[in-house]
Amino acid sequence: MGKSLVSNPPYNLKWAIPPFAQIQPRFSDFNVPPASNANFAFILTGLDLIDDKMAFLLPNAVLSANDTEEKEIRKALIEGNFVEAVISLPDKMFESTSIATCILLFNKHKKTRNVEMIDMRQTYLEEQRDQKGQFGGASHENRTYHKTVKVIDDMSMNKAIDAILEQKNIPEFSKSATLSEIRDTDYVLTPSRYIELQEKKNEHRSYETIASDYNRIIAEKNSLKLTVNESLAKSLGLYETFLMMKREDEITNIFSIVGCKAEKESFITMSKNAAEFKIENRSKDKFPEILRIFLTMWKQHIMFLNNEENRILAEFRDALLPDLMSGKIEPQESEEE
Repeated sequence: MGKSLVSNPPYNLKWAIPPFAQIQPRFSDFNVPPASNANFAFILTGLDLIDDKMAFLLPNAVLSANDTEEKEIRKALIEGNFVEAVISLPDKMFESTSIATCILLFNKHKKTRNVEMIDMRQTYLEEQRDQKGQFGGASHENRTYHKTVKVIDDMSMNKAIDAILEQKNIPEFSKSATLSEIRDTDYVLTPSRYIELQEKKNEHRSYETIASDYNRIIAEKNSLKLTVNESLAKSLGLYETFLMMKREDEITNIFSIVGCKAEKESFITMSKNAAEFKIENRSKDKFPEILRIFLTMWKQHIMFLNNEENRILAEFRDALLPDLMSGKIEPQESEEE
């Protein structure tokens, strides 16, 4: 077995292109990497020196950079059949940088033209590490910093290794991409471009049940109706509740999209009559304390019901949008003008 290499070179490093670089053995079959980024210079140098396998840990940008030279190098690496696997890793795996990275595996003795694409961006555990300050004087150097980093467990690593060795297609994890498929993406090596996503079934309660719950809440809100003098309502903080009800009137017809009817809210009415407050305040000069206590309790109850209403509307929205987008249901004409 020949020599192998594992490398984690400096990322996106500028470098000075040497004179007559194109005739150097490491670049003779490839474009010379741009001076603005040495990522592929490290790869091509390793490829020239190593006669077996290499693993490079690099930033994700190397997989899809649009720079002409880098794009042509990716193409040449694929067409030359050097790339064995590409693994996308999560972000925040390192203490010194939070950027997302990838592993590029190279093999000069591949037995197939396929490239195993593996997406491990969501396959991680979180681990807290303690790190002593190293710069910034005593105030920092005497402190211990706690940092949460993402790590990949042994089981996930073995799953990835097995996928590479067996060239497995695992939905949402790996894909053995053919040369034709890679050509179709213009040699972009981002694994998520190739890996099959599992269709998630949109399960939800029936629209009739959701509408019934909504109408139950509205019926409870409407069971106690207040008629309040407008100025008095403003002083008691009830006018905003009235305005909220007026705005929410607009949603009463949305259930008609799925053939369900929603009741209208009518639990509070503004009045121009001086000091009018029903249930029923008969005094024009004094607002009974018992009603003030009642109103506090009533407002809290309405807030609870509003939260319930919003929860059900959010459930309705999450159920409805995929069905509308997929054409599973067609909007129906409202019964009310």
